[in-house]
Amino acid sequence: MNFAHLVWNEWMKVLRKRRLHVVLAILVVLMVVFSYAELQTAHVLARQIGTSDWHARLQQQLANATNRLHNPFLSDAEKAAIQANISIGQYELAHNINPYAPGAPGFMRTFMDQGMSLLVPLLVTVLAADMVSSEVSGGTVKLLLTRGVSRTRVLASKLAALGLLVALLFLAIAVSAYGVAGLFFGYSGFGLPVIIGFHSLPNGTVDVSHVQLIPQWEYLWMSYGCGFFASLSVACLAFMVSTLVRSTASSMGIMMAALVAGALLTTLANRWTAAKYLPVVNLRLSNYLNGSPPPLEGMTFLFSVTVLAVSALAAVAVSFAVFARRDFLG
Repeated sequence: MNFAHLVWNEWMKVLRKRRLHVVLAILVVLMVVFSYAELQTAHVLARQIGTSDWHARLQQQLANATNRLHNPFLSDAEKAAIQANISIGQYELAHNINPYAPGAPGFMRTFMDQGMSLLVPLLVTVLAADMVSSEVSGGTVKLLLTRGVSRTRVLASKLAALGLLVALLFLAIAVSAYGVAGLFFGYSGFGLPVIIGFHSLPNGTVDVSHVQLIPQWEYLWMSYGCGFFASLSVACLAFMVSTLVRSTASSMGIMMAALVAGALLTTLANRWTAAKYLPVVNLRLSNYLNGSPPPLEGMTFLFSVTVLAVSALAAVAVSFAVFARRDFLG
């Protein structure tokens, strides 16, 4: 059995799994809920302000953010995030750029920017947690090995199928977000301008010297590309855990605990700068595009990409080393 046949075999196993179908169904339901919630939020704000004019809405938002800056209990990172939002809002007002322009592409952008903090990595974990553990417990790996297929090729085919699975998940996210949100907001907006280039620092300062406007479709390519790269790193880590433990439930529990802990670290322990070396803290690469400050001091786009890449490579190396030595035939 050649490698292409092994990959195809693993891919067909993935497509037949009920878990994949459940995740896709959950995605559609979430898109409906989030789209409806965003639409209702816009209506409530319009009633509160007394107008649907986006200038008034943005000015009110900037006033609220300015008032929040006077809170003495805010950390430097929280102040930096607020200051970054104020700077972006002021730039949008000055250049007559509507940040609330309706359209499915805008919803796609918001979903990916926010979803990479926890939701998308959790979905990746659900799909990747049993790539090896379920095969071990079910005896499928033993069957392949008794047919003379090397362990390296078996594991490599599963890893290749996992990469295709992550790509399928992101395609499903993009299609469902565009298709569902378009029913609420319309399907236009790919050509609207999006601001990038704000450089926010944890001390609260914002560098606007490299600000530029790009069309929304270009931002979506960059944002989804960053999310895909970060999700591949999460998938490799889940793949390693699935190789180390025999129980799918244990594999999934370990990864979910790690992801939730990473999300909490950025808020509850934002002064522990050593946490920046953890891959789960570096998942939101799109923050470097939209001007949000890094969660911890010393983090840059190159730093986060390096941490994620090194973590993924280390996880794959550990997976192959453990898989090569484990006794499946005894």
